[in-house]
Amino acid sequence: MFPWTPGQQLQIRYPGGQWMTPGMELDIRQTSVIPEISSMNLQCNKKYMIFFIDLDAILPGTRIQSVILHWYQPNLMIDCTKPSPPSSLVPGQDHGDKHRPAASYIAPRAPPNTHHRYVYLLFGQPPAYQFPDCFSHVFPETVSARAGFDIREFVQAAGLDPPIGMNYFIGSHGPAEGETTTMPQSPTTTSFRSVDCPTRTDSFV
Repeated sequence: MFPWTPGQQLQIRYPGGQWMTPGMELDIRQTSVIPEISSMNLQCNKKYMIFFIDLDAILPGTRIQSVILHWYQPNLMIDCTKPSPPSSLVPGQDHGDKHRPAASYIAPRAPPNTHHRYVYLLFGQPPAYQFPDCFSHVFPETVSARAGFDIREFVQAAGLDPPIGMNYFIGSHGPAEGETTTMPQSPTTTSFRSVDCPTRTDSFV
């Protein structure tokens, strides 16, 4: 899926649930709020950023498969007041920095009778990091803003090193009372959004 192999498993737990094991199936109705995030061997004096993406979204009214960005949060820091390991990650005091804005959490919305791959990726945040302006379209909580997100393009534009942690789950959505049971159509192609980012030579792709 990605040109990297993260060095460790990222720990994810939604309220009332268990710690996620890679590839476990999870009802998306349990994912309405931001989960608890933790990992091993992280440092109190460093910052991190996390991405949460859906690899299997189908654009409404089409058969085009597209990656959807559900959450992007920079300026994460270890909560060193809690016992470790593992260490909890929470936004630092400067999480509202205009040079490092966040794209707010959108809960998974896979249609009934579907199974989507939802991926969490954790990166170290460079000391002089600034959000790449070419991705400024991702902040609204809309499909048009978040669809077609290319994580590899972002990594290159932002000058990031490979991710240090990863986890994913299979989000299932069984039909509830009143929901349709029509099976979705298979996608015909995969689409990424075209962005015009300056070329960088100091990033890992």
